[in-house]
Amino acid sequence: MGKKKVPNNQLRGIARKRMDILVRMSEREALGGNMVRAKRYMEIARRISGRNKVPMPPRALYCRRCSVPLVPGLNCRVRLREHRINMHCLECDSIKRIPYIREIKERRTCQQGQ
Repeated sequence: MGKKKVPNNQLRGIARKRMDILVRMSEREALGGNMVRAKRYMEIARRISGRNKVPMPPRALYCRRCSVPLVPGLNCRVRLREHRINMHCLECDSIKRIPYIREIKERRTCQQGQ
């Protein structure tokens, strides 16, 4: 007798829940100072993401190069430059750049409405 087939949408839902739990645990460990365990949790979440073709949670701030969760002031430096947020990882010296175009567009529409 074969294994019971689980539908893909159900499988991806389970993967999202587990990734959320792992990201939260990783952040908690990073704040507690245990970077080795925090890195391990983030690596497991990334592996689940790749295996199930599910994107990482949007609130997960992590270094793509060394898989360490980025906690501003603890292990990363945050700067605002030219419509981008630059997050510099202090573990491996990589830079994560996040555009903040939405906020600029919002400000522009508010000024035109006045």
